[in-house]
Amino acid sequence: MSRLKKYLPALLILAFLAVIYLRTLAPGLSWAFDGADGGDLVTATATGGVPHPSGYPTYLLIASLFLKIPVGSLAYRTNLLSGVCTLATVFMIYKIVRSLDQTIFSASVASLAFGTFQLVWSQAIITEVYALNSLFVAIFLYFFINRSSYPLSDFIWGIVAGLGLGNHLIILFMLPLMFIDIASSGKTPINEVLGNRSIITNIGMIARRLSGLCLGLCVYFLIPFRAGAKAPVNWGNAINWDGLIWLVTGKMYWGRLNDLNGKYLTEGIQAWSHFLLGQLGIIGLLAVFIVLAVLFKRSQFYLASVWAVAIYSIFSILYFSPDSYVYLIPALISISIWMGLASGWVVERIPTNYLHIKPLAEFGILSFIIIHAILDMPKMDLSADHTVERYAQVILNSAPNKAIIFTKGDETTFALWYFHYSYRQRPDIAVMSSDLLIQSWYQAVLKYTYPDLIIKDNSLEEDIILDNPTRPVCRLGSNLQATLICSP
Repeated sequence: MSRLKKYLPALLILAFLAVIYLRTLAPGLSWAFDGADGGDLVTATATGGVPHPSGYPTYLLIASLFLKIPVGSLAYRTNLLSGVCTLATVFMIYKIVRSLDQTIFSASVASLAFGTFQLVWSQAIITEVYALNSLFVAIFLYFFINRSSYPLSDFIWGIVAGLGLGNHLIILFMLPLMFIDIASSGKTPINEVLGNRSIITNIGMIARRLSGLCLGLCVYFLIPFRAGAKAPVNWGNAINWDGLIWLVTGKMYWGRLNDLNGKYLTEGIQAWSHFLLGQLGIIGLLAVFIVLAVLFKRSQFYLASVWAVAIYSIFSILYFSPDSYVYLIPALISISIWMGLASGWVVERIPTNYLHIKPLAEFGILSFIIIHAILDMPKMDLSADHTVERYAQVILNSAPNKAIIFTKGDETTFALWYFHYSYRQRPDIAVMSSDLLIQSWYQAVLKYTYPDLIIKDNSLEEDIILDNPTRPVCRLGSNLQATLICSP
């Protein structure tokens, strides 16, 4: 009963969030909230293949388990994975704040705030890797704040970090915290720890965490095995070291660094500030101000939380991508914890002769977050979003017999891959990405995926058309219109 009482508020929060996530969960693939990559992820998982860089082997392993759940479409099941990961992150945030503040109210505010951020919510109801990434970041912070004297905990922490890198490489930014050995509580000021020389380079600690990290990173050896299975979605065709390095390092995205300039940075900072203001609102910004101006201490928690907010904000600004705002989710983990701590501090400042107001204040703050989430439900609701399914079915049904369909853009390519490869619809046709044809690995994948076609080395669209004169050629209409333009 005592354990139930301890976690009852957390269970109620998880139940509330589970209801709103299920109520707004996309029934299948969705292009909403920049979710185009979902088609690539679920298709690679379902066909035993490898998705776009960096390959996401940890995600593939967990998603494979969710695909076995006999409910809804394949994409619905991976959407469920995102929701479950977000709920687990909410619970970790609750435990982190309880370990820092010891009050149920602060932990409840922090976990509710994170779970109802629109950015977090949007990634909890579609197929993407960012919900699982947020869980790894939260677990990482929990290990950092709640140190254990048991050597095994160092090893487990390293494994968690390695598996997190197997889901998304931006966990790299958290790795420096692994090698700051602070054996004291999360409230101990850093200057005191430094003065006592307890932040030392301990060889045993480093060896345990590095060995765990290496073991966790072994998940990447899954990629060559999957690549060797010759699935139709097989980015990099990573059956050798060259392909594996190309995939894991995300080499195809390096060119985006060339787009950095003063104008872009200015626009990025403006977009970042506007986005955070929209996510946090005035109350959230006030909470951040209270933490940084009043509650801030040079302790290991604030070191980690400020680092996370700063480094992921910088990365989201510098990374040249339309959906770079999703990299702010780890920053929102820290900010939500700050909101919980600041709310607790404000309530505790109520004068003793007005203590009867305290429960009203707590109830008011929690009610505000809940009501705000309920009001946000219509704009977050994807439960009736069948746009991708309708689009793909029109295209596939209207394609001539044995047609070659050239696609452009992630939305159309991954949507057709999903239905064509995962569900084996229209096995007579061939779906080819015009964007990827310049990649030699993609040409190799096309050769074994469509053995009845003539595809020579370094073939482009025109070459494939000329070498297969009996096959109708189709291209998609612009602006995601469900139209197919074909020539005999």
